[in-house]
Amino acid sequence: MEKLTNFFDSVIKEFKKVSWPTQKELIDNTIITVVFSIILSAFIFGVDQLYSKVLEAIY
Repeated sequence: MEKLTNFFDSVIKEFKKVSWPTQKELIDNTIITVVFSIILSAFIFGVDQLYSKVLEAIY
């Protein structure tokens, strides 16, 4: 039981060392991630459509 207590004490100490983002930073980073994911998905979709058309023309 003592090992478990020591583990949780260590976890709490480490959490105090973490530099947590502010709410604005969190919102900004979330928006950037979502927008980048949409752009990347659209790019992959476009390349897939292009390859499909090229292969369709070949066959």
